[in-house]
Amino acid sequence: MKQLSELTLQDIKDIKVVCFDVDGVTIKKGTEISEKGTELRIKTSPLEDRILDKMLRLKKYFHITINSGRSTMYLTKVFQNILWGNASVIGEIGIFIVKDGELKQTDVFSDYELDTLRKITIDLQKLATENEKARGFEPKQFLITLHCFEAIPDIDEIVKKHDTKNEFYCWWNGEAYDIAPHRFNKGVGLKKLAEHLGIDISQTMAVGNGINDKDMTDAADIGVTTDKESLQSDFYIDGEHLGGEYLMDKLLELKGE
Repeated sequence: MKQLSELTLQDIKDIKVVCFDVDGVTIKKGTEISEKGTELRIKTSPLEDRILDKMLRLKKYFHITINSGRSTMYLTKVFQNILWGNASVIGEIGIFIVKDGELKQTDVFSDYELDTLRKITIDLQKLATENEKARGFEPKQFLITLHCFEAIPDIDEIVKKHDTKNEFYCWWNGEAYDIAPHRFNKGVGLKKLAEHLGIDISQTMAVGNGINDKDMTDAADIGVTTDKESLQSDFYIDGEHLGGEYLMDKLLELKGE
């Protein structure tokens, strides 16, 4: 891996899309969530003004896409000031793309996948009412996201019990479990967006910081990690503030701003 400072104008000469993860990359990581009966409360950090300004400046040179495990509803609300035009969002770890008023699903779920999601959800709902370590479910269309105070090994066992074909992942990111079929991931979402834009995946660049970003940074021609201990990629970023901002600064510098 190279330090981001080694990125050159030659490296990015063919890049048309820059893809950003959200939590810990463009927005401060951390979600406060509580669920009691029909009441659900969620609190996350906002997009800071200085980062918004840099994203708007980058839109002059690149298509900007936000690629996250969050729902497309959440993403369009938080990033509404950079949408639309030369910007888009990819939600639920590659399941949905929203661009210029159009919501596209990257593929159709099979009967097995839908039935497995249903069975897993039923068991997790029961677990969440009985286990004090569970905080609540983040609203998603298909991706199951259960926030917990700490890891709960029983969740992995529930997924294994119902996923008889071994087609699902169950990722713990330090504050929540994400559960869905392996074939839906951020890399697939980025490839589908590239097709939609009429460009090649080799014309994309992506920055992330965790296990659910690996498919995305591997798929892109240039991958950048803000956490080299958790995610290996072409370039890495060290620093105190949000890593995605370092990339924004570097790209703007290379473009002469």
